[in-house]
Amino acid sequence: MKLDLLRKVYLLVSFIILSLVFYAISSRSDLLPTSFASSLFFWSAIALLIPNKFFKMVWNNVKRTKAYWIPFSIYLFFHVTLYGIFYNLILGGFNFFPYFGYGVGASIPTPPYLFVYWVSLSPAFFSFIGPYESDVTPYSLFLGLLLSTLIGANVQQIIELRKLIKERKRSLITITAVPSLGVISGTSCCLSLPSIIIYVAAVSTGTFSSVVPILASPIFFTFSYFGLPIASLALLLFNLRDINNVIRRLKMSTLNGRMANLKGN
Repeated sequence: MKLDLLRKVYLLVSFIILSLVFYAISSRSDLLPTSFASSLFFWSAIALLIPNKFFKMVWNNVKRTKAYWIPFSIYLFFHVTLYGIFYNLILGGFNFFPYFGYGVGASIPTPPYLFVYWVSLSPAFFSFIGPYESDVTPYSLFLGLLLSTLIGANVQQIIELRKLIKERKRSLITITAVPSLGVISGTSCCLSLPSIIIYVAAVSTGTFSSVVPILASPIFFTFSYFGLPIASLALLLFNLRDINNVIRRLKMSTLNGRMANLKGN
């Protein structure tokens, strides 16, 4: 156990150092590969910080049937390809013309205090559908994978829960309504969408931004773009934990009932 922890710490420190090294040389080298390497090592280090309990909850303890893979695939596709276009449609209206383009780009290195921001957004794969741009960044891809995994696990466990309840001849609606709402909330990133809309309104309306200046500030945008999707992640995680607790109790209750029947016979 201690050896595994030491290896994890060693890898974590090594990845962070390598990320910083590529960040430092990016301004003097080919920007795209150094940006890619810096982001890869940084987000690999962040992945090492995720507790093993998380992977056990969303992977080891969950059957991976079609009920898992279909929501996983659909949401991941939406998150990494259509998420930005979705916001543009809501905030900018519909103005389509026949055009499609794509490419890969990297940002010029920022000052050191904005290092995390840089490795979150650079490099990026960008695509245009008509006038609408969608960017796949390291942050959006990393978070999209976590959200998709949680969504797939939540849907799979809700179906498992419905089967157990049906076997026990209980009401399906009352006990599955709250977990289902939790999944819907997480898939829509409902916490970040209203905040970004408010942010855009604050920037574009001088009177509004003078009344509530924090809404038009970079701090609020950073909180909305980075913090609130993580809150959606936490919502889905807690939702999955609660579903698993109900499933475990139902299975224990069923097992105890069968044992009692065997003793009675």
